[in-house]
Amino acid sequence: MNSLNARFSWLLAPVIVLSLVALPKTSRAEANNDPMTFAILGALGSLAMACYQGGKAPCSLTPDINTDKLTFSIDQGSDETIGHTRLAIGADWLERFYDSKNFEITGRWEVNLNHWYSSKNDAINESGYILGITPVFHYSYKMNAYKPFIELGGGPQLLDNVTIENEFKSTQFQFGSIFGLGIKNEQFEMGYRYLHISNAGIAMPNPGTDFHNIHLGYRF
Repeated sequence: MNSLNARFSWLLAPVIVLSLVALPKTSRAEANNDPMTFAILGALGSLAMACYQGGKAPCSLTPDINTDKLTFSIDQGSDETIGHTRLAIGADWLERFYDSKNFEITGRWEVNLNHWYSSKNDAINESGYILGITPVFHYSYKMNAYKPFIELGGGPQLLDNVTIENEFKSTQFQFGSIFGLGIKNEQFEMGYRYLHISNAGIAMPNPGTDFHNIHLGYRF
């Protein structure tokens, strides 16, 4: 199984590298959106790192998760006239990517359900849901019981309707990219989380939806 995982990783790594080159070209209209660029490239770079290290989650054919370390989280925020709530349950990966006295790189799989709702009176679609699965990487600085962290992640998302508010997104299949800043201890985490939803240029038009959220998590 380890050799199969390694082969899978080396097959996936070129796809991720090609995506790093191609994806910004599909988003030229949003080139001035620094959080979006950082979220997308950060997520792809983190995935490339995981694949390069030889089949560790999330680049593994097996889940490699610790079901004794679960995190329930809620994100609440908006994108101008669109309100947003995201609920997720996450399971930690068994292996750390890096661990030293002062710094660590860890992560988890998150299964997420998002609800969005428009405050516009003329909205074509007033509300909807997004279901997805997202690998989330945590880059943490160890500081006594509390750890400041940067989080990066991205994964497939499915819309219940191809239109969000008045924006036709061409496909129900989308990608969700995460960039966040926060602080955590063994039981709680809190911070800011940015979420970008788009289809990575699979079809046009490809308008992005950008939610700015307050993030709260509870580990149990």
